[in-house]
Amino acid sequence: MDYPEEANFIEAHYVLFLIKLAEKKLGVKYKKILDLACGIGRHHKYWREEGFEVYGVDVSKELIELAKKRNRGFKEYYVVKDMREVDYVEEFDVVVSWYTSFGYFSHEENQRVLLNIYNALKPYGIFILDYPIKFREGVHIIKHNDNYFELEEVKKVSDYVLDHYAVLYKKVDENLVKVDELKLRLTIYPPQVLKTMLEKIGFSILLVLTSRSTKRVKELNLLDLIEAGVRRLEWIVYKPRQT
Repeated sequence: MDYPEEANFIEAHYVLFLIKLAEKKLGVKYKKILDLACGIGRHHKYWREEGFEVYGVDVSKELIELAKKRNRGFKEYYVVKDMREVDYVEEFDVVVSWYTSFGYFSHEENQRVLLNIYNALKPYGIFILDYPIKFREGVHIIKHNDNYFELEEVKKVSDYVLDHYAVLYKKVDENLVKVDELKLRLTIYPPQVLKTMLEKIGFSILLVLTSRSTKRVKELNLLDLIEAGVRRLEWIVYKPRQT
């Protein structure tokens, strides 16, 4: 899988569309974005061009260094941190978790991540979650830029659990040198279960859309969604104002 700049542009502006949609529905204006598990920050320059203040957090020191190089002039906006340890308090209008960045821990720790996100948001702030309902097994190659490549292998453990092994390589002359490695277990929560988890934390569901579209999902029946060819959902949930 290659991510040319055109794809980055399209995805970044799709997220911007989701943000504007939420602003219209909630009657608010957003300014400050946290990209959780931001990787190399490939969408950030487009968000900044639209006037947003963008911060990135990732557990990988190597990817954060790449994000700083890609987003020169904003180095202080990038932090190496495990999402289980994120401790912001009502600092952000928007938290984005893009391309399956959630679900890699125990159920209790995944709930903790959702709580950390909830706490990081201001009242009426939104959490945008791009999340699969079905995942492809096999080996995939992700090209971050001309010098960095990621090799990932996904194996099914059970109906909703996958082993996810990822290695980041740097091209040096004509060789690839391993610079980072992650071994993780991913839980793909069925939509109804994920909805319950989000609501348990305190989120309200604003919209659920089929991936990269404007088609709203009204029924979160897993089998019906799979039969309809849906592989991913975009969740837009918000933090209600406390009374």
